[in-house]
Amino acid sequence: IIVDMIRVAESGGRLDQALANGASYMERAADLRRKIVNAMLYPTVMLCVSSSTIMVLVIFVMPRFAVVFKQMKAELPLTTQVMLKTGDFIRSQPFVSAGILVGLIVGAIAALRNPVSQRALSSIAARLPLLGELMKRLALARSLQSISTLVASNVPLLAAIDAGARVAGHSQLEKALQTARDDIERGSSMSEALEKHSVFPKQVIQLVAVGERTGRLPQLLSTVCASMEVEVDGRLKALVSIIEPLMIVGMGLIVGSITMSIIGPIYSAVENIR
Repeated sequence: IIVDMIRVAESGGRLDQALANGASYMERAADLRRKIVNAMLYPTVMLCVSSSTIMVLVIFVMPRFAVVFKQMKAELPLTTQVMLKTGDFIRSQPFVSAGILVGLIVGAIAALRNPVSQRALSSIAARLPLLGELMKRLALARSLQSISTLVASNVPLLAAIDAGARVAGHSQLEKALQTARDDIERGSSMSEALEKHSVFPKQVIQLVAVGERTGRLPQLLSTVCASMEVEVDGRLKALVSIIEPLMIVGMGLIVGSITMSIIGPIYSAVENIR
């Protein structure tokens, strides 16, 4: 995107404006990434704490009760047996366990970087109620940032839309932008081309139409972009506000089930003695 702007600016003699627009684009993109990272920080910390708590319970706490279970000849439920055997395996084979963990992490990272896996995960996430809509708005904000910056730097609209489609990272939006680009090339206005696709909110189409009528398309695209960024920020906060209590409840349920796996056999053994 920056290269496209500079190439056009060099031929038109407006390099200073292109560089300023490029700097503004990079700053807005970095700000959007920072908001995403900040929004996901707390859930990530909670996930790490939950995983650590579960590992401590399985590796260090459960084995201490194994002796008690044996002495009481308690009948162990399947969950308790699985956790005891898991803890025994990790303690007896620490290097193998560490190797399996590292292998899973490396495999997950490799899968996330694979284009086929990325498309599959994006397709699954797009079907989720809140996350799917957030991903669509995030991709739209990213594409509009690119298109707005390029048009403001006098890059032809068709080339700007091509660039916006490339950075979308969302298959539905990418296809919609490519189709809209073809319609514009055949003579449609940008607002008419976007209106054919449900992925574009009415607010975006209306502002683009106003920009076309008034000859202020670059400025109105910038306004649309700013509006989308505010909306994405709000949706991120809403999603995190839902995830946080769900993670707390989930952690409580997991720890509670482990606790019951410990207490249940003891209670059953005591009842049998009575």
